[in-house]
Amino acid sequence: MKINKSLALVLFLIILLALTASSQISQITNTISIEEIKTCTTNFYDEVQNVYGSCIYYNNYTICLNTSGPNTACSPSQNTWTFRCKTGEITLAKNSTECKPNDKFVISIDKGTATLKKQLDYSEWGHCIYNVENACLVVTCQSRYDGANDGQFHGCKGGTSCQRFEICDNSIKTFYKNSREGFAEYDPSFHLNKLYLAEVAK
Repeated sequence: MKINKSLALVLFLIILLALTASSQISQITNTISIEEIKTCTTNFYDEVQNVYGSCIYYNNYTICLNTSGPNTACSPSQNTWTFRCKTGEITLAKNSTECKPNDKFVISIDKGTATLKKQLDYSEWGHCIYNVENACLVVTCQSRYDGANDGQFHGCKGGTSCQRFEICDNSIKTFYKNSREGFAEYDPSFHLNKLYLAEVAK
């Protein structure tokens, strides 16, 4: 019974370590940062490695002086050579960690006395990228129905449905586009469900 409890505890700890949340934070300005949420999986495995050392090769042969005919006055002799060889194996416990993005951003704006946090979940919408323009964080998202179905951002030209957030110290603006060339606060050709910046619970 004690063995079963110990085994269950070990398995629980392995599972706990195997699935962990990770994030990569980028500081955009002095007050604005963006965090990309990832899920990391750690796989545990055993790796067998060879152990090397020194081996000796023995060459046994016979020397005959032939003093009273062929193969007479013979005596055994031996030569040895030392060389590097495999002497055994060891098993090492190893692990590898793989992280995949959750397609979520957490945007933080430092207001001095408080920090405003917003989450953008685009996992069901398409793919988003971000950059800095005029000291503001700009997040541009392309719909998976208009080119981002492979999980990559391919631009917002032509009839591509895209949404854009401009996040500055004192303002957050949202723009849309589909058939038009540039972004606008209202585009009648944009018919998809809109992305929203959700408040992150404190």
